[in-house]
Amino acid sequence: MIGAEFQKAQFAALNGATDAGANVFDQVPEENQFPRITIGDEQVIDDTNTCQAAWEVFSDVHCWSRPESGSKIEVKTIAAQAVTAVLGITTIAGFSLVSIEHQTTRVFRDPDGITEHAVVSFRALIDPA
Repeated sequence: MIGAEFQKAQFAALNGATDAGANVFDQVPEENQFPRITIGDEQVIDDTNTCQAAWEVFSDVHCWSRPESGSKIEVKTIAAQAVTAVLGITTIAGFSLVSIEHQTTRVFRDPDGITEHAVVSFRALIDPA
């Protein structure tokens, strides 16, 4: 089973690679500043066949911004940087990354009326090493 290794690879790829800097979290501390990234929900599908174990992993990365201007430009920029960073993953400890692709990016204003939010979705195919 892939376990937490894909999330660890995402964290390593995202940490410091976007305008959010080191503000990359699994759970955000209350006092943390914007902009920031949260590694979100993940779905792992067992793709094992009769010859070999394998997993299909769907993962969301959340990008958050609160620009004074109210513009979505900052969160869109961070989302694009996140795509580049995650697509740059080449290794996952103990596993073989067959492929990784960006599926969608959704950008919207959160219900609080001041937080810009992007949800960036990825799909990875992973085999045992």
